[in-house]
Amino acid sequence: MTPPARVWPEDEPGLPPLEGIVAALDDFTQVGDRSPLEIELQISQFLGQLGAGSASPGPGEPDHEELLNGIVELCLHHLEASPPRVVIDFLWVLDAFDPGWLAWPLHERLERASLPARPAWAMDVGQAEVRSAHRVEHETADGYDIALVARHRSADKEHVVAVYVDRTLGGLATDLLVHDDAAEYLRLSDDADGMGITDLDLGVAGATIDVAMDATMAAGVPAAVADGFSPQWAVVEHYVAKLPSDGEPLPHPEPATPQECAAVVDRFLGSLDGMAHKKDAEPLLAAVGFVTEELGGDPLRWSAPVTQLILGGWLPLSGFDDDVVERFPKVLRAFVPWAHREHGWGDRYLPEALEVVRAAEAGELPGPSQGGGQVEILEQAVAAGVDLDDEAALDAFLDDYLDDE
Repeated sequence: MTPPARVWPEDEPGLPPLEGIVAALDDFTQVGDRSPLEIELQISQFLGQLGAGSASPGPGEPDHEELLNGIVELCLHHLEASPPRVVIDFLWVLDAFDPGWLAWPLHERLERASLPARPAWAMDVGQAEVRSAHRVEHETADGYDIALVARHRSADKEHVVAVYVDRTLGGLATDLLVHDDAAEYLRLSDDADGMGITDLDLGVAGATIDVAMDATMAAGVPAAVADGFSPQWAVVEHYVAKLPSDGEPLPHPEPATPQECAAVVDRFLGSLDGMAHKKDAEPLLAAVGFVTEELGGDPLRWSAPVTQLILGGWLPLSGFDDDVVERFPKVLRAFVPWAHREHGWGDRYLPEALEVVRAAEAGELPGPSQGGGQVEILEQAVAAGVDLDDEAALDAFLDDYLDDE
């Protein structure tokens, strides 16, 4: 099997230069001194540097698969010419980890080469068994971790590979985590205030991660997520590939009905907290409806991120008159504490939500025309009701956004 494009012409005399590749592989020096998990993280980070888990390259630019295959081709040219040890170790790591998009028969070439047998340290790389899966979620329900618990045969403890699914960004995977001690991760999660852990079927876990990761990549904005996304993308994909492929992803919460939303607003406006805001019943009902339809289904779920999306994104795009927009933060100053009490949260998460309201009242909250970061653009797309899984709708929103800029 050969890749579609070679980086070293067959008619070029001599061996291709290897100096640049050796320098790029410096982090694989003495890789055999590390644990299997550390080696998997190292190759995942290397693939991330090539562009894996990042936005697609520009026209005419090679993607991470082409770059990796070019590097492997150069290394294979030198396989029978006593290449530096780091090159051989890199190839053994890549063979053990196998990201799934190598166009070269690497394993066969290594087995046929005049090399010592596969080193002992490589035997367990890529061989971890996923033993269980869990959903780890805070009661504010802004998002949740899907945590896979796995173990290498040579390891003395289980480890965790986890994906954070952000409900306020339409279910995108926005953070990835690898923890070398599963027991500690689960203990810390269980001990944290407001956190809950539920067991998941492995197939359901895999399908849920697939949907979230695909949504992030389809949105074309992985730079909007946490810094560790690209370096850990390949290792997460590697572990998900071990899971059953017949599962169904976790369903989105069923949104409250319009009648239920109206009942919530009526109950608030009939309370001592809300009776002064009856003239703003229409914008409040529209905001509650948006939270229900777009941000998780619960009309009472007004966490700090939800409140910020409403005041910084939805409200300026809502079409309500300027005077309504100007006084709406005061409506939420009354409604949000009421909603927290009704939800059963008390005042546990109220200070953070009210700080968002204060910032809006002071004009300190970024709006749709402020800030060009990709997180902000995504939040504005969500606030505008754009389905982030709909590439055409997202492209149209981005075109309009750039025209406005």
